[in-house]
Amino acid sequence: MDHKEYLGIELGINLRIQLRGGRDTWNGTLVGMVEGRYLIAEVPPIPGLWVKLHQMNNIIVRYLHDGKAYGFYSTLIAALNEPFRLAFLSYPKKIETVNLRKFQRVPCLIPGAVSMSGVSHHGVFTDVSEGGCSFLFDQSGSASDPGVNVGDEIVFSVRLIGSSEEKSVRAIVRNIRMAEKGTSIGTQFHEPGDDLLNSIRSYMGKVGNLDVP
Repeated sequence: MDHKEYLGIELGINLRIQLRGGRDTWNGTLVGMVEGRYLIAEVPPIPGLWVKLHQMNNIIVRYLHDGKAYGFYSTLIAALNEPFRLAFLSYPKKIETVNLRKFQRVPCLIPGAVSMSGVSHHGVFTDVSEGGCSFLFDQSGSASDPGVNVGDEIVFSVRLIGSSEEKSVRAIVRNIRMAEKGTSIGTQFHEPGDDLLNSIRSYMGKVGNLDVP
């Protein structure tokens, strides 16, 4: 099993760290990892953290990734104060997950476009559901810096596989992610019509039935 996929985690992700038995939580950042062995987190000053060194499963770590909430117990196996405050955490043996999304999403790579303030940007849809989708902007030209903000209302144009017509739908930007491949946005559809929903259901059904080797 691929441990990174199992954890649902990537470098730079925000971690919520809590001492087991305590109520307070602190924000940390994942800055390193050796799969199957340990995680490295940059952490703020946490009262009582260092006394937990090598005490079994006394650290609780939670984080959000791709519409799921993750959590696990860990052990503080090493710590540094200088030049950076780093906590080395044992690699979890068990992960608990909760799917926060109302609708199931399926991955895809479908060319499309998004219109924002009258300006059109091209890119690809990387996942889709009845409730929303993720869109990755083309890095070429001005689309490399689309200037999108959380809460913006946008209009998508897309032709789903198996559909002969291009569909347009309004959506609200719910999150923005910066990665090597470019700017990606997660969106929620705003009052999608029955035609669009039927097209999405048909597409998801076809994709779900594919026998991928």
